[in-house]
Amino acid sequence: MPELKNPWLVAAWPGMGLVGHLAASYLARHLGAEPMAEIPPGDHFDAAGVEVKQGLLLPIQSPRTLFAGWHNPGAGPDLVILLGERQPAIGTRRFCTEVVGVARELGVTRVLTFAAMATPCVPSAPARVFAAATDAALLNELRGIDVELLKDGEIGGLNGVFLAAAAERGVPGACLLGEFPFFASAVPNPKAAVAILEAFGRLSGLKIDLAEIHAQAVEVERQLEEYLKRLESEARAQAQENAPDQPAEEAEAWQQAPRGDEISPEDSERIEGLFRRAQRDRNQAFRLKTELDRLDAFKRYEDRFLDLFRRAE
Repeated sequence: MPELKNPWLVAAWPGMGLVGHLAASYLARHLGAEPMAEIPPGDHFDAAGVEVKQGLLLPIQSPRTLFAGWHNPGAGPDLVILLGERQPAIGTRRFCTEVVGVARELGVTRVLTFAAMATPCVPSAPARVFAAATDAALLNELRGIDVELLKDGEIGGLNGVFLAAAAERGVPGACLLGEFPFFASAVPNPKAAVAILEAFGRLSGLKIDLAEIHAQAVEVERQLEEYLKRLESEARAQAQENAPDQPAEEAEAWQQAPRGDEISPEDSERIEGLFRRAQRDRNQAFRLKTELDRLDAFKRYEDRFLDLFRRAE
């Protein structure tokens, strides 16, 4: 491949909703990026299991970290797209330093990571993009492309550590985080990936045909809406089971009545228990959110609830 001209590096690893990985892999495939280099796994990865097919144990396969390059025929930047099959379990900072070293050899002038941000949004809501940068100049650019700056919180894993490692070597960078519903962290979310790619297009000036991944996003949104309705129905049934022993009409009023700041000791204790469960298992956060909504108390607990998801990845 001919030498790239002042390329930007786009990097993604698997994470919540596979949001960043979906966006970066679609970008590489849509542009026709060509393989360039690979980071050897070294001692960064340990085997968590062994695949079995028809009773036979297969050899251990180390995850790959691949670079692909693309020449921009227009006036915008060339691209290097890094796709990692897995984030390293050990030596994360050393691994990032190795990746930055390859990026500098390729002449990379800016790095961007694609990641995910879980929020209490509903599947039908427009997916927002949050962003953070390693320097003030790039932060000002982000302010002009219709994204929300990540004012506080934490970017987990390589999506954040890699940017810090690049900044230490004099390469500025930013993270674009696509929003998706917190209850669907195990489901690939192309809608959030589309939002990232749209923001990246505005930042880079690239025109990206998103028709294919947008069609996938519409279908996943439909499925999540159906799943959300089932969760809400189950939560209402659970609330009915927890209602005090009283006539059906009064029990229904108890379930639906807003409480605001007038939360009983029993309700407060139940909410604290749900917070503890949600801290251990974020999938329990939907039950917590439903209870807070039923009590008309979400605003009172909003900061604590959102803290469950401040660590984007």
